[in-house]
Amino acid sequence: MNKFIIALLLIAVTFPVFSEDYWTLSGEVKTGFLWEKDEKVGLDPKENVSLKNLDDAGNYQGRFRLNVDFARDNVGFKIRLEYDNWGSSQLQSSLLPYAFGYINSFEDQLTFSLGKLGASPWGTGGPEKWKELEAMGLNGGVRVEYKPFYVPGLNVGFVLNWFNGSLDQGYTSNPTLLDILKESVLGVSYIHDYFLVRFAYRLNSGVDKRGGSGLTGRNEGDDLIYRVEEKILNNYLDGLKVWALGVYEGIGAEEINKSCIKFENWLFAEYAPEWFTAQIRFGFDVLETRNVLHIKPSYYHHLFDRFLTIGASFLWKQDFGEYKVYPGSPYWQIEFEPKIQLNFQNAYVAFVYIMNRVYNHPTPIFDPPIDQKQMMNLRFGMWF
Repeated sequence: MNKFIIALLLIAVTFPVFSEDYWTLSGEVKTGFLWEKDEKVGLDPKENVSLKNLDDAGNYQGRFRLNVDFARDNVGFKIRLEYDNWGSSQLQSSLLPYAFGYINSFEDQLTFSLGKLGASPWGTGGPEKWKELEAMGLNGGVRVEYKPFYVPGLNVGFVLNWFNGSLDQGYTSNPTLLDILKESVLGVSYIHDYFLVRFAYRLNSGVDKRGGSGLTGRNEGDDLIYRVEEKILNNYLDGLKVWALGVYEGIGAEEINKSCIKFENWLFAEYAPEWFTAQIRFGFDVLETRNVLHIKPSYYHHLFDRFLTIGASFLWKQDFGEYKVYPGSPYWQIEFEPKIQLNFQNAYVAFVYIMNRVYNHPTPIFDPPIDQKQMMNLRFGMWF
């Protein structure tokens, strides 16, 4: 696979046609300074300062992302380079989220994509939760999309790809064709003037282990993702929209693998006229032993033609079920996040303060065991 990646990058660099009509380059760079104070019950507070941007910029020092798109006639390719762990010299699957070529045929009604797949037409699309079922680490696959003329906006297809987890012991060198076919993804999307629908379903062969399961020879279940979005409200009130997205992992999992089950449903409503952006997110997550209800309202006021943005968000989570973390708690987790941000043409600078409190399981000594974390994040970002 590494040789394929290198060959694809060389093609991108040495391709004989360099007209701007065929090439599109885009990307972003994000980093910042993060101060953290962790206050756990029964322990001395701990402080730490590091390079980090908490604005969707990866898990490490920051994110560098470069998108390279080439399209000429009925062929093209898409490559995304992404780097967020600046202290690591090892090749990571996140370094190349996708790198694939494609060809359109039958007057663009049929599209074949080959390589490390991404940029899925059937993904959740965010914000806060970005999910595509084609993602497979450093492995590749084939995606087929059918977009019939007689139903404009419809896209249906499937993906033949490799396993999305480490192989069970004994299968490392000899998976069968049937095992691979059982890892297929089925997808459909439909874009209409009044609404949008995306749906994808990934089968599971039982040959590979879902991350964290630690079990072999067991079925950890299939995966499902969706997104639905209305497009009518904006016609009556400019800036108003509603959408929902969801992720379901572990469909049909064996009883012994119930820890693999996770069902998340998020509903967003947003009103964003010229001078402010107000949003509220409702969520209900079904986990193995408990359920979690969460609500996240936010309001940001824009001043001086959006040069200055001031506002805050508030997150409230409450868990239910037999294994509720702390019986009788008014919440499981709360978080308050005020922000001030300066917006430039292709960049921003922001300062954010975060206060997070969460209930842990009770102990004979510490009851209630509420842990608190404070953070200050000076963020920098630019895009091109």
